[in-house]
Amino acid sequence: MNQIKLSLTLITLFFISACAVAQKEKKESPAAKISEEAYRLYKEEDYVKAVEVINKALKKDSTYIIAWEYKAEFEMKKGDQLQSIYACKKLIDIEPENYYHYFRLGHAYKNNMNYAESKEMFEKYLKSPKKLDPRRIAAVNKEIANLKKCELLVQNKVPFNPINMGPSVNSYENEYFPGSTIDGLNFYYTRLVTSGKIPHEDFYLSKAINDSTYQSSMPLPPPVNTYNNEGTISVTADGKFIFFTACDRKDPMGMDMGKGSCDLYYAKYNDGKWGTPTNLDAPINTPDWESQPSISPDGMTIYFASNRAGGYGGSDIYASTFKDGRFQPPINLGSSINTSGEEQSPYIAFDNQTLYFSSDGHPGMGNKDIFMSKKDENGRFNEAQNIGYPINSGGEEIGLIVDRLGRYGYMSSNRPGGLGGLDIYKFEIHDGMKPEPVNFVKGIVYDAITKEKIGAKVELFDLETGLLVNSIISNKNTGEFLVILKNNKNYMLNVDQTNYLFYTDNFSLKETKNLEPYNIEVPLKKPAKDIEVKLANVFFDTDKFEIKDESKLELDKLVLLLKKFPFMKIEIGGHTDNTGDKLKNKTLSQNRAKSVKDYLIAKGIEQTRLSAIGYGDSKPISDNNSVAGRSENRRTVFKITSFE
Repeated sequence: MNQIKLSLTLITLFFISACAVAQKEKKESPAAKISEEAYRLYKEEDYVKAVEVINKALKKDSTYIIAWEYKAEFEMKKGDQLQSIYACKKLIDIEPENYYHYFRLGHAYKNNMNYAESKEMFEKYLKSPKKLDPRRIAAVNKEIANLKKCELLVQNKVPFNPINMGPSVNSYENEYFPGSTIDGLNFYYTRLVTSGKIPHEDFYLSKAINDSTYQSSMPLPPPVNTYNNEGTISVTADGKFIFFTACDRKDPMGMDMGKGSCDLYYAKYNDGKWGTPTNLDAPINTPDWESQPSISPDGMTIYFASNRAGGYGGSDIYASTFKDGRFQPPINLGSSINTSGEEQSPYIAFDNQTLYFSSDGHPGMGNKDIFMSKKDENGRFNEAQNIGYPINSGGEEIGLIVDRLGRYGYMSSNRPGGLGGLDIYKFEIHDGMKPEPVNFVKGIVYDAITKEKIGAKVELFDLETGLLVNSIISNKNTGEFLVILKNNKNYMLNVDQTNYLFYTDNFSLKETKNLEPYNIEVPLKKPAKDIEVKLANVFFDTDKFEIKDESKLELDKLVLLLKKFPFMKIEIGGHTDNTGDKLKNKTLSQNRAKSVKDYLIAKGIEQTRLSAIGYGDSKPISDNNSVAGRSENRRTVFKITSFE
């Protein structure tokens, strides 16, 4: 599992005594060769088979120190902490003079949440008659201090009811690093495939039938999956791009595609299949280890783990923004996220504010715990917080993702009761770790007459600030697009293409938390006489005709349209519902139409190209007997009166 880097500090501490005696004992013990085979399986992350083989070695020689050291580590990684404790105790029985075994036992007790026993073993290790490396002393003291925080986490447990996703997703193999589209319909993950000649990681896809049922998963076909390692898939919100890790990848000619051991790649989905993956290249990839990408919901920032020089520890989390057609030099997320330990598997939630990641450097329950951090008002991440026990356990928790509503989380764990190794679990997340829920609008752009699908610019604006939130191009073959909507905001959607009139829509989420996705059709019209277009984002207060500030975004789009087609003349039409006095409604609609005309003139449009008419309630487009119908009838439109 090349995408998961084990802590270098932990490996050094666990195996340092084994390295010192390996040469002598390999020749003397009949268990040596079997232990080597077990260690090979361990490096391939096949913990179950590694334990089976190391147990065979111990049957050959029950006093072989290396085998017991391996067993302690293998059982811990497999998730059987009691067997890890047993192996550590056997090491002490065989070598009572080796105080390092007490350090091992202290870790094993900690992973089994026996904190008092863990502290006792750590303190006993510090009393070793041999001079200890200062780094070890510091590491042990850090562990002792961490035990108190672990006890607090256990005392303040959070709600947690994990549900194994079952055989449609999980197997006896290791499954980890899930990824999902924003609609939750496509669930991706990595599986370690050991059944073939060469164990390797592949991507699998399971399609959701409903909230709790998934189709049997299938591997992604080539050219995404290969016989080498692919892992840690991150899919864009619309499912059109995947970003992932690949190790030692080669092109069809057998040439190396990577810059280092593991690099980040992307592939595009088009015409029903995934295209050839492309290396993200410098400055994202280096000769060092880059892995575990998470693409932000707007597709503009990629988060990933790397052990490149200049970080805080073994592996840190970095972020790179997309600008001027390429990803910019990555920035280390700083000390609020990264530590002297290992930070891995970042995931940025759909709210684009909440980051989840795994760490063994922040105070935690086991080998790696999951932490979270939210951006402050300046866009910097706050101090990381442990998401709590028993979500985090004495085992290893990695690869958390959260759905768009902030209701369910999905993560990998080797907790007891799974189908084998690491499994993916679904659970309802508690309030303390929720991101902000988001909505989305999915649409199709097409020619209103020919029905031909169109690649058009799709812009989303925050009506309150006037700022552009997102700008994308709809798919030129399918016309499809998807944009994310956050709650407590009002948005203007603008769709524009060179040879067409613009189309606008309005999504008002300021007063209501609408979480039901919008599905819209966008029929673009070419300019021609008598074509009418609704101005969906022109607003007036009740019984008023002064244009509200948030209307100016759309009116400025109309200004640009009139400048793009200088021979076009338009009529601005004001309409009301049938509530109240008819004469008053007609006067109000006339004044509103005139206000729009005056705005356009003030922006440089010739008065001779504009007319304004108030129609009152004489031209309804919907039923005036309902609130929704009356709302549709209250509108401002423009109609092309001349296009010569």
